[in-house]
Order: sequence, then structure tokens, then C-alpha cells
Amino acid sequence: MGTLTKRERAGAGLAAGSALLVGGSVAASSLLDGYPVLGGQAVRYLAAGILLAGWARLQRKPLPRPAGREWAWLAALAAIGLAGCSVLMIQATRVADPASVGVIIGAAPLVIIIAAAITARRRPTRRVLLAAAVVTAGSAAAQLGGPAGPAWSPAGLLWPAGALGGVVGSSLLAAPLLPRLGALAVTVYACGLAGILLLAAATVIHVAGGPPILRTPTATQLAALAYLTIAITALVFIAWYGAMERLGVDRTGLFNGLIPVTSLAAVTLTGTGTITPPRLLGALAVLAGVLLGLSRGPGPANSRTSSNLSAPVISSSLATTGCGRASTSLPCFPCSARAARTRTRTLAESRNDSPDASTVTSRAPVSSCAASISRSTVAVSGSASPDSTTTGPSAPADAETLSAAMGSP
Repeated sequence: MGTLTKRERAGAGLAAGSALLVGGSVAASSLLDGYPVLGGQAVRYLAAGILLAGWARLQRKPLPRPAGREWAWLAALAAIGLAGCSVLMIQATRVADPASVGVIIGAAPLVIIIAAAITARRRPTRRVLLAAAVVTAGSAAAQLGGPAGPAWSPAGLLWPAGALGGVVGSSLLAAPLLPRLGALAVTVYACGLAGILLLAAATVIHVAGGPPILRTPTATQLAALAYLTIAITALVFIAWYGAMERLGVDRTGLFNGLIPVTSLAAVTLTGTGTITPPRLLGALAVLAGVLLGLSRGPGPANSRTSSNLSAPVISSSLATTGCGRASTSLPCFPCSARAARTRTRTLAESRNDSPDASTVTSRAPVSSCAASISRSTVAVSGSASPDSTTTGPSAPADAETLSAAMGSP
């Protein structure tokens, strides 16, 4: 963790917090047994979207409006990553043992890394791939290490597998939307679309003779719905997408391995499960795998941008800096400018501070720095355009770097 930047540490904190909150969703979902699934989840997402939109308005944060294909991505995210995942998760807890559900969902990090690499047409790094395998194995051990073990059945495999697809889709389908729209806008639009979709499906099924759309919940069911609405939907999705903007899809996906472990802790607190030595070892293995995936190896292959599906490296000419900081997306201009001024003073002193020599020697470095800064400014301005795939939060840091280069003493 010491090798992470401040931005990456913030992303790790957001992802870990999300995993802790989602871990309690298994216990909350089990409390909704007997309540209409589609109608209840529709209210959950619509309420979360309204709350977030109202909060954005109070904070005077404008929400970018989706355009073109972004609506298609949002619809897929709402249908698969939100509505589909939540419904399948509830159904999985009704037909399968929680240990079985946790084992299958624990494979999410490995699936996300492989799918992200295929989508980006690149090969995942060995470190992150090994970390995903360790997280998956530890998650499985944490769930398989129960006194009775998991109860396998065809339905107990199919429903959790569908929930696994929803977990993976909630990350991969949001990646193309985050650079321009941001985490808050993506969450608001996706929640609204998911709520409308679920409400329409509940209405159709009810007209066809199915269960009622809604009914008055009990106090326990109301508390569970409130937790799913506020904590799991409104807070978790913003935090998770914020982590993706800072860590990338690959490394953020590793934190999915914490969900079965935190779920185990939640069911233990509620008295429906126990902690055994194999489960404890599995939890420690998950933690080790996450730390391994977050650590940064030598060379630019393990930089932040190499694992970020939505923020490719701006230019190969900007990948290496004068001070050896190859992991950043811009050269270290303050170091370059400082070195140029040092060389100028050295040459001037060697020539007994001759005015003519000083004038001649000082012009070349300044002109070179100005040209270098100008070229990089063009690259940065091109990457920060609305049509670019570079993440939005990185632009202010680049501007600060340029300002420091031009105004450092």
C-alpha cells in the first residue's frame, strides 16, 4: 500500500468500504423473503435515484446529460448490473446455501480481469492475474470451510452464476461511461432506468396473474429495503465507481473478493453462520490477494494507466520522465526546468558570468522547455476533450503539473 499514490489510496478506501457494505446485503436480502421481488427492487432503485438527484441539486452539481450510445450503455448497465444482479441475488439466497452463493460470486475478480483484458485487447499483468486467483481461492475457502459445507444443486448453481454475471457487468458496463459522465451521474441515470424497468416487469407479471406489485412491508422488511436503498445503492455505487476512476477496472475488481468474506461476517453476527479456521485462513488469503494486486511492480507495465480500461496512456513519448517516474502520464516538468536552470548557471559561472555568454546559454534551455511544455499542453488538451477516453479527475492534476513547471522557482 505504501507504493500507492494519494489518489490510489483514496480509491482503495472507497472500494473496501463498498465491499464492507455489500457484505451486509446478503443478510438484508434474506429478510425480504415473501416480499414481492420486482416491485421491492423497483422502489429501491427509484428511491435511490431520486435521493442522489436531489443531493446533486442541493450541492449545485450539474449532471451531464447522456448522448448517443451512452444511453445504450446505461440501459445495459441498468438491466444487467443493477436490476438483474439484485433480482438474481435474492433468488439465489432463496434456493441455495449462502456458502454456495459466496463461492461462485467470489470468482468475480478473475472474471473481471480476464473480461477487461479481452475488451481492451491486451494481456493482463501476471501480478494482477495472480492476485485475482488468490482472491478467488481465498473467497472459496472462506465459504467452503463451513461445518456442513455448501449444498450444491442445479438451481443453486444457475442463480448465483447469473448474479456473478451481474456483478461483472456492473463494473465493465460502467467503465465507458465514467470518463465523461462521472460516478454520480452514472449512478443516478442507471438507478432511474433500473427502477423503471423493474416496475414495468412487475406490472406485466401482475396483469398476467402473478403476485402483486407491492404490499405493505413489515418493520423488518422496511428496514431491509431502507438499507438496500441507502447503503447498498446510493452509497455503494458512487463509491465503487469512484474507485474505478482512481484504480481502474482490474484492481477495483479485486475488492469483489471481500464481499463473500464480509457476508460471512454478517451472517455470523446475525447468528446464522459460524467462523471456522478454514474460513479465517480464506479471509486472510483474500486480504493478501487484494494487497498483492494493489502493489506496484517495477516498470511502466504496472502503472495506474496500464490497468485502467477507461484511461489509456496519453502518448508513448510522455511515458518516461526525466526523473525516472515512468508511472505518471506526464513528464516531470519541474525537474526538467530545474535541471535546465542549473546547467545555465554552471555555464555562466564557468565563463566568468559574461553577459553575452549568459544570454546565449540561457536562451536555449528556456526555448527548449517552452517547446516541451507547449507540445505537452497540446497532448493534454487533446486528452481532456469531451470525446477523449481519459478520466476526468486526472485533468486538474495535469494542469497543476504544467503550472508548477512554468512557475517553479
